[in-house]
Amino acid sequence: MPETKKERLDKILSRFGEVGQIRAVGVVSKEGLLITSRMPPEMNERIVAALCSTIMASAETASTQMGIGVVNDIHVKTDQGTILLQPAGEKAVLIALAETGAQLGLIMMEIEVRAKQVQEILEEV
Repeated sequence: MPETKKERLDKILSRFGEVGQIRAVGVVSKEGLLITSRMPPEMNERIVAALCSTIMASAETASTQMGIGVVNDIHVKTDQGTILLQPAGEKAVLIALAETGAQLGLIMMEIEVRAKQVQEILEEV
């Protein structure tokens, strides 16, 4: 029996998590609905999905109003880690929470690759 889209997305998140220094990953719709995730139990994944979608929508609105082009990615650095948001096509956003001191260059390269894979799966008919 062929794998479902969710199973394929879960595999992508698992492989992305293997990069290391990543506490949480997920795929959320542009509307803020959780598609799938791998997050610690103390995180409310539905709230995280909604908030990350809101951050992305706000950044897209700001970039449009300022006339500076399309949002490629967003990084929110805090004292306890970095939130990374990467568009995955027109429908979704790949989100990750990297630990403090994580090798962001490697994680940023990986999130781009994984976001393209997510996009391909979600755009299949």
